Amino acid sequence: MKFMNFRNYVLFIAPALLIYLLFFAGPIFSGLYYGFTDWNGFSFKADWVGLENFREAFRDPLLLTALKNMAILSVVVIVLQHTASILLAVLLDQKLKGIVWMRAIIFFPVILNTVVIGYVWSYMYAPMVGFLPKFFAAVGLDGLAALDWLGDPRLAIYAIALVMVWQYTGYSMMIYLAGLQSVSGEIYEASSIDGAGPWNKFWRVTLPLLIPSIIVNTVLSVIGCMKMFEHVFIMTQGGPANSTQTFGIMIYQYAFKTSQMGYGTAMAMILSVMILAVTFVQIKLLSRLEVAN
Repeated sequence: MKFMNFRNYVLFIAPALLIYLLFFAGPIFSGLYYGFTDWNGFSFKADWVGLENFREAFRDPLLLTALKNMAILSVVVIVLQHTASILLAVLLDQKLKGIVWMRAIIFFPVILNTVVIGYVWSYMYAPMVGFLPKFFAAVGLDGLAALDWLGDPRLAIYAIALVMVWQYTGYSMMIYLAGLQSVSGEIYEASSIDGAGPWNKFWRVTLPLLIPSIIVNTVLSVIGCMKMFEHVFIMTQGGPANSTQTFGIMIYQYAFKTSQMGYGTAMAMILSVMILAVTFVQIKLLSRLEVAN
């Protein structure tokens, strides 16, 4: 009877296990192998090159550019997106008429297709004809209207960061909103009795209680910035002059455009290790902040 139950259990999970091995575990382990070869992605021949792909990756001048852009995206997103999402969460954590619709409107960009967002914002940034240049010109900001947001190497990465902030602020807001709604109202009543005003309540009650949500949002935001691909690919493809290069774009270019699949896989492995390391450090540091409060 026990054997029959075990066999039925195996038969039950076999389809899902097969799909997992075929489409998830298989590519992961094959990628670990091909990262140490010179495979071009087309032939069956893949010569073992050991650590040469990784040595070449760390000598690649674009690596520093990708790291710099990753840091810029992370800082801009964490500062702007999280500030806006916390303020919106506090504002929308009220019992007002139509509050559900307001939450839905702010969350709506999150569910939009990233490719569509990339094309729409590329048109909005377009010099002279885009919405933003026309808007800046209409309000008298001719200096901003004359800027080529995606064509200027000094501005392009920040223009992409603003698109990310616009799209994902609603996502962060919902996490903060969930954190706010888990706080007992008695805490705010007690602070009011102690004479705390709205500003003191925000700094001394709301923010400390939101630290678990801040940890989650920060980790998710940094991971998203580290593996950024879609926005950059649609809007600039790593240009102008490689000023918006990211790891995702580099992996794509090496693996699929120049047929250096082994080298591209090695870059992907480096990115995966970096994400794990940065995530571990973030969780450790932010957890100490939570304990301190």
